[in-house]
Amino acid sequence: MPDNTTAADNPPPQNAALVLLGGGARTAYQAGVLGGVGEILQAQGWPAQRNPFPVVCGTSAGAINAAYFASRCAEWPAALHELQTLWSTLQAHEVFGVGTGQLLRGGARWLGLMAFGWLWKQNPRALLDNTPLADTLGRRVHFDAVDAAIQSGALRALSVATSSYTSGRHITFFQAHPEVQPWRRPGLWGIAQPIGVEHLLASSALPFVFPATPLYGEVGPEYFGDGAMRQLAPLAPAIHLGAERALAIGVAEPHPEAGQMRRHLPPYPSVAEIAAHAMSSVFLDTLRADAQQAGRINRMLADLPPEVRANLPYRPLPTLTLLPSTSIDAIAARHWHSMPRGARLLLQSVGMGTGRGSALASYLLFTPDYLSALVELGRADALAQRDAITAFFNLTAPDPHCA
Repeated sequence: MPDNTTAADNPPPQNAALVLLGGGARTAYQAGVLGGVGEILQAQGWPAQRNPFPVVCGTSAGAINAAYFASRCAEWPAALHELQTLWSTLQAHEVFGVGTGQLLRGGARWLGLMAFGWLWKQNPRALLDNTPLADTLGRRVHFDAVDAAIQSGALRALSVATSSYTSGRHITFFQAHPEVQPWRRPGLWGIAQPIGVEHLLASSALPFVFPATPLYGEVGPEYFGDGAMRQLAPLAPAIHLGAERALAIGVAEPHPEAGQMRRHLPPYPSVAEIAAHAMSSVFLDTLRADAQQAGRINRMLADLPPEVRANLPYRPLPTLTLLPSTSIDAIAARHWHSMPRGARLLLQSVGMGTGRGSALASYLLFTPDYLSALVELGRADALAQRDAITAFFNLTAPDPHCA
């Protein structure tokens, strides 16, 4: 039987969280997924004035998407459409300095300080200058609107995950309704603070690639870097902020298929291949593990009597995880030559663009053709998960005539 259930027929989930994990340029995929989710909700009659995600959590470049959505959540259909446009048209010069001379001088200085910084008593800062990204965020994200959304009730909380190079702690900065309290766990802190450009720069500062950003932590100023580092439980901030279920969007590679037997040892991995492997470990592997852990806890709690469950410090968090159906590394390999010439020359010197080194390009390829391909992939993947998404929002009713 056809299902004509709309958003008006079933109550929406309370305090649904949007959890966005990052990974440099790969994060464009999330904009496409959110665009597809928006199309599904609008087709089901979801009211334009009802924010579907009162809790929004971002990590790394996912924090940029999170802040953009939170600042526009009162008009979420337009926000999701414009987020796709933002990523599809983003140019490398809006993220980092792309002048050939600037890049080569910066790269030479960085490598020189890596080798001889002890002699000059200077530490290398980063391979690329992300000052243009600060200007882009200042123009595109309306941070004042986040507080207005919280005051109006359209938004409960926005969080941005960071990692402190100074203290070694993983810090989640959040801006939220007054009833949300800071938290402290071993090595994991939640600090209430108005979110600004500097928080997004810190959360998206790929290690070695972009410079650390100074922020005020719990005990004073500290240097912060990419929030994906040391983030073992990406769903945890959503729980602390009061979410009752979570839609999590990652950018990991699909599980690799079994390869053929190899008779000979392959060439020694390049710096780019090793860096890509390290990046994948930092940015891409934690969401699956945390979602699986949440699923195990959900099943355990469901099997317990209500009186026992009420006395435990755990509560269920139904989670829908959306991940790419196609290799983003492979898409990056096809578009690698569209990278600005200066950046391409600099990164070719460490093996990018050859073998699995092209995987590193997937984080740094801020070019419209590549980003548009990721947006389209994200939208297609979301529409392919229409049933799961509508069920997440309680928009489908089971057919009583079906087993």
